[in-house]
Amino acid sequence: MTEFREAFGRALREARSSSGLTLRTLRDKSGGRLKPSAVGGYERGERAISVERLCELAAAYGVPADQLLARALEIANPADRVEVVIDLTRLQLVEEPARQRVRAFIEQVRERRGDHGEVITLRSGDLEAMAAKAGIAPVDLLSRLEPARANGGEIR
Repeated sequence: MTEFREAFGRALREARSSSGLTLRTLRDKSGGRLKPSAVGGYERGERAISVERLCELAAAYGVPADQLLARALEIANPADRVEVVIDLTRLQLVEEPARQRVRAFIEQVRERRGDHGEVITLRSGDLEAMAAKAGIAPVDLLSRLEPARANGGEIR
C-alpha cells in the first residue's frame, strides 16, 4: 500500500505543479481548507487521502479525479496500464463468441465517452472489465482482439 501512496503522491505533485500552484497558493485558493502540511503529506505518500479530498484537490488543479487515479496507477505499475486501439471497421474479423461481447461493450464505452469515430482506444480498465464480463483473462482478450487492432496491432 505504501508504494501506491507514493505513486499517488507523485501524481498529485505532478498535477499541482502542472497547474502552476505552490502549496501556499493552493492553501490560499482553497480558503485554507487545503493546508500545505496535509497536501505535502499526501504528495510524499505519508498520509492516506479520502475520496472527498481527492475530488477537492482535483478540482483545484483543474484535472478530473479519475485522471489523477489513472496516473497514479500508471506510475505504480506501468506494465499493467496498456491501451489498445481498435479499428471498428475490422471488428468483424474477431471470432465469435468474443465479437458479440466486444461489440456490445465497445458500444457502451462509446456511448459513455460520446465517441462515434471509426477507432476507439480501450484503456486498461476497459479491457479488465470486458475480460471479466467474458470470463477470460485480459491477456486472452488481447489475443482475441488482435485482428481488430489499429496501427498494426500497437499496444501502448
